[in-house]
Amino acid sequence: YQAILQAFGDERTDITNKIVGAMSAMMGGTLKKESLKELFDTKEKIKWKQGEETDFTTTFTGPNDQKYEINITSLEWLNLPDSAIIAAGKLLPDEANEMFTDGQGYHVEFRDVKKGKGITGLGGSDSAKIFGIVINAIVDKMKREKAELVFFSAKEASRKELYKTMAPLIASKMGMKQVNNGTYYFLYKD
Repeated sequence: YQAILQAFGDERTDITNKIVGAMSAMMGGTLKKESLKELFDTKEKIKWKQGEETDFTTTFTGPNDQKYEINITSLEWLNLPDSAIIAAGKLLPDEANEMFTDGQGYHVEFRDVKKGKGITGLGGSDSAKIFGIVINAIVDKMKREKAELVFFSAKEASRKELYKTMAPLIASKMGMKQVNNGTYYFLYKD
């Protein structure tokens, strides 16, 4: 772990340190410099389309030959649970909370097409590549849409770990702030 941080020298940040630790733990305690670099650099040519129940959807095949899907839905179309509205009220500053309750912003989901929302079983450099593809696809799309609020929700332990790792990185890449309660993750422009 320390060797990885030294290898990145001045490029490391507090967020990078946290991601290195989280990714290392997810990969059984071993993380090579190449895997971390893939997390930040791996991109896939993503073609977004209108989903049946989403604003934007895309699928891609990961390096492990499994298909993954990313769905982005405008908050105005979602029937948000009371617990999400309460969490937003407690965590978000007034202006961002008003945007959330008014349905301004996007909800993002990522899943393995065969396994559904469960994301267990990823490991090694494949997980870094897949996370890199997902993170960069979300960042690119949300920047094009000029999103000022992005929302993730997680119930499963594996999903909570994923969003705990992904949310700060996406927020950093988009110039946003990030708050969460372990179930709901809010990224917003300040």
